Amino acid sequence: MAKGKKSGSILRKPELGSGAVLQFAQAKSKTGSLKVTDSGKRSFLAPEGDKRLTINLRNDVHKRLRIVAVERDTTIGEIIEDLVAKHL
Repeated sequence: MAKGKKSGSILRKPELGSGAVLQFAQAKSKTGSLKVTDSGKRSFLAPEGDKRLTINLRNDVHKRLRIVAVERDTTIGEIIEDLVAKHL
């Protein structure tokens, strides 16, 4: 198997207006698994009821985001969640 490729079916992003957008958003990954550390704690998983999201940011944007989070006594995740909610 090629590096970075997984076996099994591939979940593809649907086109807007195809009627499959909601189904895509609600789909569960078939390759996902619960990771548990030796101490029995969950590792790198979103809290119950949340979804984990990975994004790429330029270094300068990330640095400013960290500074703003500290100044506001909040987290980067909470800032991003608020911004996304405002745009939906």
